[in-house]
Amino acid sequence: MTDVSWSLRWELFHFPIFAALIAGLVCPLIGTMLFLRRTSFYGIALPQFAAAGIVCGFAAIPWWFEHIGFGGLTPEEALADAHAAINYHFLWAAAFTLSGLYSLAWLGRRGGSEIGRVAAAFALANACTYLFGRLSPVGLSFVTELFQSEILSVGRHEIEVLAGAYGLAFVLTCAFHRDFVLMSFDRDYAIVLGKRVFGLELLLNSLIGITVAVGTIIVGPTLLFGLLIVPTLVARRWAKSMSALLVLAPVVGLVSTLLGILISFELDLPLGASIVAATLVFMLPGVCFPARAPKYAGTSEVDP
Repeated sequence: MTDVSWSLRWELFHFPIFAALIAGLVCPLIGTMLFLRRTSFYGIALPQFAAAGIVCGFAAIPWWFEHIGFGGLTPEEALADAHAAINYHFLWAAAFTLSGLYSLAWLGRRGGSEIGRVAAAFALANACTYLFGRLSPVGLSFVTELFQSEILSVGRHEIEVLAGAYGLAFVLTCAFHRDFVLMSFDRDYAIVLGKRVFGLELLLNSLIGITVAVGTIIVGPTLLFGLLIVPTLVARRWAKSMSALLVLAPVVGLVSTLLGILISFELDLPLGASIVAATLVFMLPGVCFPARAPKYAGTSEVDP
C-alpha cells in the first residue's frame, strides 16, 4: 500500500484507525489498574477467556435459537446483521471474561502463586477454545481471524460500540482512580477509611471485563494483549509519581498506536500486530538505560 496516498487510506480505513486510537488510549489505563493490583498477567489470560466465550457462543447458536431466539431473525440473518451479531458475541465474551476474572480473584484470596494461577487459567481457556471449536469450526475460524490482528474490517457499528464501552470505562476509571489505587495498595486501609470496597471492586472488575470482552471482539486479542500490558511497563520505568504513571501509560499507548499505524500502512503489515511491535520499541530505552523509577508500594510486577 506504499503507493496509496494517506488521504485515500484515511477515507477507506478511518473506522479501523479510530478503533486503534481508542484502544491505544483506554487499554493502557485499564492495564495500569491491573498492574497496581499485581495482576498484569490477567491481560494475557482474560482475552483468551473472551475468545473461548465467542467460540462457545457459535456452538450454542442452535440451542439459543430454539429456546431464546434472535428477535424473529434466523441464525444466519442474525449473524449477518452487525448489530445482532456483535451483541450476541459480546454476551458470551463478557460471560466468560467475568467468570475467569472473578475465579482468578477468588483464588487469589486463597494465596499461592499468582503467575501459576494465571498460566493454568490461560491453558484452560485455550483448551476450551479448541474444544468448543470442534463443536463449531465456524466459531474457531472466526476467533483465529481475530488473533491475526487484522482489524481493517471494523465498521460504523463496531466503532460505535467500542467508543461507547471504552468511553464509559475511561470516564469511570478517571473518576474513581484514587479509590481504585487506594484499594489496590491496601484493601484493609480502604475499609478503615470508610470506602465501599466491595462496590469499588465490583465496578473495577466490571470495567475490566467490558474492556476485554469488547476489545477482543473488535480489535482482537493480540492488540489487546499488547496495549493492556506493555505501555504500563514502559511508563513504569519513567513515571516519578502515581499520577504520572496514570497519564504516561495512555500517552505511550497513543504514540505507539500512531507509530504502529504508520508501520502497518507503509509496510503492508497487520495493523494490530504492528501496533504491538511499536509498543515494544518504547521498551528499548528502559532496557538499555535503566531509569530509577520509584517502587510503588505493594507491587511485584516484572520490570521491562
